[in-house]
Amino acid sequence: MSKRKKIKPNRKPKIVRDQSWKQRVLRGEVREVDLPEMERILPRSREEDLIRRRMRIEQEIQGQVEAQIEEPEIPAGWQQGTVIQISTSIYHVDLGQEVLLCGARGSLTASETGYTNVVAVGDRVLVSVGKAGHGVIERVLPRQTILARPDVFNEDKSQIIVANVNQLLIVASWEEPPLWLELVDRYLIAAAEGHLTPLICLNKTDLAEQEQDYQEVMEIYQDLGYQIFYTSIVTGQGIAELRAQLINRSTAVVGLSGTGKSSLLMAVQPGLELRVGEVSGYDGTGRHTTTQISLLRLDPSGYVVDTPGIRELGLITTRRHELVLHFPEIAALSGQCRFSNCSHTHEPDCAVIAAVEKNKIPVSRYESYLIIYESMPEYY
Repeated sequence: MSKRKKIKPNRKPKIVRDQSWKQRVLRGEVREVDLPEMERILPRSREEDLIRRRMRIEQEIQGQVEAQIEEPEIPAGWQQGTVIQISTSIYHVDLGQEVLLCGARGSLTASETGYTNVVAVGDRVLVSVGKAGHGVIERVLPRQTILARPDVFNEDKSQIIVANVNQLLIVASWEEPPLWLELVDRYLIAAAEGHLTPLICLNKTDLAEQEQDYQEVMEIYQDLGYQIFYTSIVTGQGIAELRAQLINRSTAVVGLSGTGKSSLLMAVQPGLELRVGEVSGYDGTGRHTTTQISLLRLDPSGYVVDTPGIRELGLITTRRHELVLHFPEIAALSGQCRFSNCSHTHEPDCAVIAAVEKNKIPVSRYESYLIIYESMPEYY
């Protein structure tokens, strides 16, 4: 018989922290400085630092989108180019007539930007050209759009995946690997955060028993106004339509590994040198075949960015109380809830929960909302 754990004498009962202060602060009902110290889940300085970094990212994205991006004055001896690939600390910069290998000027730093990388694929940069045929990135020009995610090793900062693209092509597959709608929903939010136009591509439609099967699932997104492409490398379905959407635009292609992103791009433009692989038989997910981010030129014009498959995508600027804004079918019912600050997760007399139970809101979208909501930090 196992021994019972001995209780230490005079142990004080555990204090249950009141977490309601977060919602009161967000609603403006109380100032953060007036809150008792015992209600905090992070030190005041840490919370303020996190909020300031988030605000800098928001201001950079919003300010540069709204501002008129003027052509910069280029100092003598410098040239303007676009970063098309990054290998460790070597930046491949397309100058139009040639691709120059560059380093970055030591004075460039990302420490105060909220990002971990000072230069990203897609950045417009000014470079100085040295005598040995190499260059140095002297300045990063303002970004018009950003696709970013929380940094893996530094939770306080974000990592820019790609900058200055117009569109975000979200590639999912019907099978091999199976359709994962939560990841699609996360990418839709990321597109809104970075001011990108989202497109949804459902690939491998040849694996469906009937066309109606996948159309019924994707009808949810069509009703919300998103543009949907149904494609198959095997049958050629939708390839011409997708190509027409990519030409003359710059597009980041994202999605789970194994969904066929690279194969689609090679079907759109034969000759692109991209690695493709098979889906893992162990867990049904894809193997990572794209190992680095590259900006690839399309004929006659346009760019595509083939990104590595991402299994998890955190959000960088959306707070918990703002998440509902990215689910318009849920936001439309928010005013009918019993509580004005209803989170739509558990509260009584919640109009959203009632609508889900009556099949007026798709269960898949509501489940995505719940999962994303629970994964977001409470202190924003």
